[in-house]
Amino acid sequence: MLRTTLISLLLSLSTFAMLAQDEMFNARNAYDEGEYESALIILTEFLEKGANPDALMLRADCLQKVGDYGMALSDYDKARVYGSKDDRLFLHRGICKSSMGQTDGAKLDLITYIEKNSDDPTGFYWMAAVEYLNADNKACQRYVDMALAMDSTYADAYYLRGANMADQGKNLQAMEAFQQSFEYNPKQHRAKLNVAVMLIEMGQFSNALEMLSELRLENIDFHGEVLYYRGEAFYLNHDLEGACMEWKEASDLGDADASINYKKLCMNKGEKPKFKRRSYGQF
Repeated sequence: MLRTTLISLLLSLSTFAMLAQDEMFNARNAYDEGEYESALIILTEFLEKGANPDALMLRADCLQKVGDYGMALSDYDKARVYGSKDDRLFLHRGICKSSMGQTDGAKLDLITYIEKNSDDPTGFYWMAAVEYLNADNKACQRYVDMALAMDSTYADAYYLRGANMADQGKNLQAMEAFQQSFEYNPKQHRAKLNVAVMLIEMGQFSNALEMLSELRLENIDFHGEVLYYRGEAFYLNHDLEGACMEWKEASDLGDADASINYKKLCMNKGEKPKFKRRSYGQF
């Protein structure tokens, strides 16, 4: 009788373990496919059966992806309390804290990750990002250089180097870094946009318009911004009619600065334009 009971118990535990593995596998697949809401549903239902550090960390990753940083941070902390041994918890939690503006806490987590994974450029890249947010250009550059010394094809690190240089007014060095970022990751379209914006500032309107025309053909989520800058290039090149056409289309897509310029210069006539504030940092 006891033997039968033990066998039944072992079979039940085995079945539960297999089901748990299936649920985690499905959640991980959903996460990898970018289906974060689906993954959250699976993980939340799974966690209702009991705490699991791996599930908590994965749910935190999903929450961070959908922008719910407060809930993500809570799950990262719970994963740590319930015994997570995954070093990436410090990396992901550090990134989460940086998104919340908690740069001191972010640095502590990232330093812990770097100490445990000194050969991973990702930790150094995110330390550079935090220093960029702190407006510490020298520290940012130091960590960017460390990341690129480990991986000379790290597109995001080149992008961050470009943003850091641009903020210091080193436009030629910034353009070179943005171009390298785009070369190593052709989907890094904002790097290309930033080069076009700098070409406008240098008075190279034809080259800027050529790059912006190429960006119009891409599958991006900032077409309004591209059209705004095309309008700015036309305006500065003394082509108000061309500028108005671009600003009208950008305005229709919701670009606030284009709307203001279209009203001021194209409808009311004679007023001064409102140029976009340059901002290059993006993580």
